[in-house]
Amino acid sequence: MQTTPRGFVSGPKPCPHCGRVLQPLTADLNGREVFAGWEPCGCDGAAAARAEWEAERRRADEAASAASWERKLDASGIPPRFRDARHPWARRLAERIAAGDGLYLHGGNGTGKTTLACAAALICLRNGMSVRFAVATKLLDELREFGEAQRELLAALARCDLLVVDDLGKEGAATPRAAEKLFDLFNDRYNSQTLVHPRPFVVTSNFPRNEVAVRVSDGGSGVAIASRLRETTEAVLMDGDDWRIHGKN
Repeated sequence: MQTTPRGFVSGPKPCPHCGRVLQPLTADLNGREVFAGWEPCGCDGAAAARAEWEAERRRADEAASAASWERKLDASGIPPRFRDARHPWARRLAERIAAGDGLYLHGGNGTGKTTLACAAALICLRNGMSVRFAVATKLLDELREFGEAQRELLAALARCDLLVVDDLGKEGAATPRAAEKLFDLFNDRYNSQTLVHPRPFVVTSNFPRNEVAVRVSDGGSGVAIASRLRETTEAVLMDGDDWRIHGKN
């Protein structure tokens, strides 16, 4: 082993697999010559060791990527049963969402509204959009009492790139306070839209938009919510066979 005039320790060393003498390598670091390991050996044993190291690195990268994806899924609130959702229209809807279009998926039970909404949301999430999923019944339940936790929840739902609200109208009339806060959420997202951050939302419901008002609230907030939905979403009727866009209902 020898020390160079530059101050780093180096020297030849034998390959641990075949015994061949390997010469040290150097690199320039901000004008200083520094030790950079030894030349690679071309023997079969060294090649196998390098291949195993590369495989271990790939496994570690894949594990880190999978863990990151799971954290994104957990943060999104997409239910576990829909985290592998697939739908033949999902990519088409995801493209519409990425372009800033809001969508209102309505139709009877079992027509795949939630599956489609989640499948499209998953594509958006993989493409770098922040996504939040909320079931309308649970959301309105939480908004019956309004404190710091609810304030933080609404702020998170207002900020995300894509908001999915599932089963709107199924819960029946909400309290006036909860309906007002739900309208505030839709309105905040609407008012914060820009060309760069359009903040669309996808809503699923068993009912067309013109019936949502009385099903969400007996008061003015229900009418305001339905009006905002007509203004910011395109209605997609799902009847199990095809999807059709309706602009007014």
